[in-house]
Amino acid sequence: MANEFAKSNDDPTAPEEASGGDDRIIAALAYLRRGLSRDGCTLGESSFARQEACLAEWAQSLGLLLNPEDLPSKAIKGGQEHDLWHDEITDRYWKLTKNGVFGLNPGIELALVSSAEDARRFHLWEATPLQYLERLELHNLLVPGLNRIEGVISQPGDLSIVTSQPRFDIIAVTQPEIDEWFVSLGFHKVADAAYFRWEDNLGIFDAHDKNVIRAGDTLMPFDVIPCLPDGGFLDFIRDTLAAGHSLRAVRTTRSRSKS
Repeated sequence: MANEFAKSNDDPTAPEEASGGDDRIIAALAYLRRGLSRDGCTLGESSFARQEACLAEWAQSLGLLLNPEDLPSKAIKGGQEHDLWHDEITDRYWKLTKNGVFGLNPGIELALVSSAEDARRFHLWEATPLQYLERLELHNLLVPGLNRIEGVISQPGDLSIVTSQPRFDIIAVTQPEIDEWFVSLGFHKVADAAYFRWEDNLGIFDAHDKNVIRAGDTLMPFDVIPCLPDGGFLDFIRDTLAAGHSLRAVRTTRSRSKS
């Protein structure tokens, strides 16, 4: 487990070591950012549909477009985000995003409340394909080699990203153990199962006992939500920590239009 976090670059030819694992993730991110920039819109303004189309273009250019028929018919039902199955040849678990859902992305919402209250509420918003790939990249910098893109399935009105992770022996840990471990790495707890480190502006969310396991003498956060907070969200975290307060996460299942 790497205890240091270093930003990667957008060079799609960067060696695999620089990406912390799969250089396809960096290549896909670079392709999406260039394509969306050519559209003349900011990354935050780009639509689900345009991001999906751009990602399908990238996959097709590398021969990574997969057919649903190529995948095992008996996948294990995952949570809201993935279905998964075990590939015995590579001993890796393959993960397939489903129902147009690409995980969650931390942020804040301006709620309509009394002026006497703090109008900012911490939410886990539904992520875009670009944010999903950014999450994979950050995750690989935390745990080198953890995530690998295997391909993309593109069908009318729907796109799925196929990734894989090594198979882990599940050794359960408690939330107090997870809290203690993140604090030992220089993080501050900002909410239940959520942590922030000033030194590299790294936030880790959804780090509960279903997404973190024990791996020898350390812990393995194999399915957490890493991010680099900025803007109002970063200010919110700083103000919260400075005041000695904690946040309560609110999951938002659908927050953006896919048009």
